[in-house]
Amino acid sequence: MACLTREKGRYYRLHWKFTVSVGPQAGKLMEGSQYLGRCTRAAAKARLRELEDWEEAVKAGRHLPNGDWEGVYELWLREKALSCTPQTVLRAKRVMTLYVRWRNAKKLPCLQISDLACRQDIVRWRDYRLDHEAGRKTVANDLATLSSLFQWCVFEKFLTENPVDRITRPRFVNKKEGLPLTRQQAGQWLWSIKMRKTLKDRGPRSLDEVRRKRQLIVFLLNTGLRNGELCALSIEDLRVDDDEQLLYVMGKGQKQRWVPLNRAALAAVRLHLRNRGNPARGPLFVTPTGERYNVRQLASEITQLAPKGDEKLDVNPHNLRHSFATWLARSTSNISLVQKILGHEDVNTTLRYYVHTSDYELAGATGNLRGRRDGREVAAAQENHGFKVIPFPQRHVG
Repeated sequence: MACLTREKGRYYRLHWKFTVSVGPQAGKLMEGSQYLGRCTRAAAKARLRELEDWEEAVKAGRHLPNGDWEGVYELWLREKALSCTPQTVLRAKRVMTLYVRWRNAKKLPCLQISDLACRQDIVRWRDYRLDHEAGRKTVANDLATLSSLFQWCVFEKFLTENPVDRITRPRFVNKKEGLPLTRQQAGQWLWSIKMRKTLKDRGPRSLDEVRRKRQLIVFLLNTGLRNGELCALSIEDLRVDDDEQLLYVMGKGQKQRWVPLNRAALAAVRLHLRNRGNPARGPLFVTPTGERYNVRQLASEITQLAPKGDEKLDVNPHNLRHSFATWLARSTSNISLVQKILGHEDVNTTLRYYVHTSDYELAGATGNLRGRRDGREVAAAQENHGFKVIPFPQRHVG
C-alpha cells in the first residue's frame, strides 16, 4: 500500500508498505518512506503513481528481469532513487555509461549482468581510467559505485559474489583544507569588500551590491550552511517570531534540521529582504539579476572577494562553514550541539574535519609543561586561553 502525506506548507512525503509474493525475496516486507520536498500536488501525485506501478510490478513478479544487465541495472536505479538523492543517481548513471562504453570499445561481451561482473575486466578498466581519463579519487569513487550495484545483485541473487571486494582501490590524499578564519580576519575581510575603482578590477559595481555580498557572507559565517543548502533556501523556510528564530534546512541525503539564527544572521536576512521589497515567497538570497543562486555561481562569487596578496586567508564557502564550526565549538564546548547544527550524522565527522585547533592553543598547551619557578606555577599556565562567546559585530552587517 502506497500513500502520500502532506507536511508543513507544500512539503510532501511518500510511504509504502507491502509484501513481496514471488521471486528470490518472496515473503519479504517492503516498507519505507521518501521525502519529496517542496513541490506541487500534481507532481507529488505523479510520483505516487510511479510508486504504485512499481509496487504492483513487485507483487506480480514483473520486476524480475531475465538476467540481462540492462533490466537489472534499471531495477537497481529505481530502488536506489527511493533512498538516494538525484545527484547520486546521476553519478551512478554516468559511471555505468563509462564502464559499458569502455567494454564496447574493447569488444567485450555486454549481455548478462555476470559479463559486467568480471574481476579482470574491472581491473583493466580501473587501470585505463587512471592512465588516461581520471584521477585517483574519481576512480575510487567509481569503483565504489560499481561495488554498490554488484552488492545489490548479490543480495537479489543475480550474482554469487561482489567482484569489486577483491579489487584494490586507488589511495588518494584529500586536498588540504585551509585554516578557518578568526573573528578578526573575518571582520577585516568584510570591510575590505568595496566598490571597484576601475573596470579592470574585480568586485562589486555599486554600493547595493557591496551590501548584498556582505550580508551573504555574514549569513554563512553565522549559520554554517553548505553551498547547496543556501542555494535551495526559500523565504518560506524562515520561522521568525517572538519566541524563536529558526531556519528549516534540507541537507545532504534529504536530512532535515532546524538551524537557529543569531542576531547577525537575522539582521543580514532582514536587510537583504528589505532591499528586495520584502517579498512573501521565493529564494531567500538572490543574485544581482534577481535569480536563485547555483552552487558554482555562489562559490565563484565568494572566492572572487578574497583579498589579494594574503595567501594565509583561504576564502571559499566551505571554509566559512569550517570557521563557523570552530567558533561554535569554542563558544559552547558542546560538540553534540555543533553536530546537530551542522547536520552531521556522526560526531566523529565534526571532530575530524570541522573543528580546528589554532596555533596559540597548541602553544598554550605545551607551555603548561614548564616547571615551577619560586614555588609558583608559571604565569603563562594561569593565563586564560578559554573560549569566550564573542558576538559577531552588528556593524559588519550591511
